[in-house]
Amino acid sequence: MSGRDHHRALKSEVIGRVNTGRAQIVFAALQAGKNDKWFTLHVNPTSFSTAGLQPTDWLAYLGFRRNDQCHFTEFQRCYSCEVPQEFDLQRFATAFNAGFGYLEKAQNGLQACGFMLAQPEGWGFYLGRSRGSERRYHAISGDGHTAMKKGALKATEDDQFLFRFTFIATGEEEAFVTHYRPKHLPISSELRSVFSYLGLKAFDDCPEFDFEGCHFRTLRLEAHDDAPWNGNVEYAHRCFDAHQAQFSPAIENLLAANAAVEAAGMTFLPFEKANTRMRADIASNVLHAGKPKPVVAAPSTLPDSFDVAISFAGTERAEAEKLAGIVREAGYDVFYDNFYAEQLWGKNLTVFFDEIFRKRARFCVIFVSQEYRDRKWTIHEARSAQARALEERGNEYILPIRVDDIELEGLLPTIGYVPLNAGIDRIGEMLVKKLRSLAAGQ
Repeated sequence: MSGRDHHRALKSEVIGRVNTGRAQIVFAALQAGKNDKWFTLHVNPTSFSTAGLQPTDWLAYLGFRRNDQCHFTEFQRCYSCEVPQEFDLQRFATAFNAGFGYLEKAQNGLQACGFMLAQPEGWGFYLGRSRGSERRYHAISGDGHTAMKKGALKATEDDQFLFRFTFIATGEEEAFVTHYRPKHLPISSELRSVFSYLGLKAFDDCPEFDFEGCHFRTLRLEAHDDAPWNGNVEYAHRCFDAHQAQFSPAIENLLAANAAVEAAGMTFLPFEKANTRMRADIASNVLHAGKPKPVVAAPSTLPDSFDVAISFAGTERAEAEKLAGIVREAGYDVFYDNFYAEQLWGKNLTVFFDEIFRKRARFCVIFVSQEYRDRKWTIHEARSAQARALEERGNEYILPIRVDDIELEGLLPTIGYVPLNAGIDRIGEMLVKKLRSLAAGQ
């Protein structure tokens, strides 16, 4: 925004007020001339805890600045920022509370793993004192891998990551190193940004993962000469041991906190805009499942995206996964959500799934069932696919698999269905044959 004064102008008025329980929020307009008008948000935090991140820190994360004189709020002090005229006050109020709730959960998990989130404001606002301070983490210089002496200490994993714990001595410094490698690659732009936010560095040839890439962080050894175990050795081990249960949920909560405020037009993680992230990931990360395509001359009408996107309810996940595997083994690009767990992490799924099922697939396979008809996300996917089908003007796009006798709204009963009881192996063969025929121009 312009950086104009948030409190003084020739004319000012309050447009709206809301109290979230955590804070009083005021939306105001200020004017310095007939065509010189700007809009500001003023937040007075009304609650705090005795430990951990405070709402004041959350406001600092979101780009608000502290003001010790404010006539818009009852407390006469506030955190303020400039916002657009169309700003949705109620949406922000909801996002503010939800986002801070997720952030508190993220902090608890990250702290257990040894990550200290900054408290740039802390309690100073409530007590009339100065601001908080950044928390320091004692890392060492270097790449975390090259050393005179090194040793493997521990290894663990969860559903999303492999973790390795090593000790290195460079000749000048000694440190513990925690290595992170996602199980599903490539990682999404959101996860890359989270790693950057947490201070994790990339290393391309990590010997802990057979010289594949990793992200890592170091912790300088702090030990007393007379009693080494009085230093941070026990702390370093405890933090690593927490990773198996705490790290992934903490990342999920950190992403959820950002997603909450992103819905209100704000962000605190170093993200590009949602649409920019989505298109970049589709273009560079998600399109190819890792198997080469058959060398065929594809017609020019094929979009540069997935050959097949699969839409299903949870009751048909096993069948959907088997079908996705058959098509991928044949060399085609398939969108099946579990193939891209990390890529979907932190995405605005409403926008992302619409992009996939309306624009980025050659065919959409739908498992039509009562469960599918009754679920929010599957209906969203179906509507996107149906919108694309209308654009195709008679060309095949939706390939329905009938699970039961339910009819899906918007899907004509005259369309050709394949019954699920024909068997997934047979259905997979039919789908691969259709793709090959199309690619050959038949």
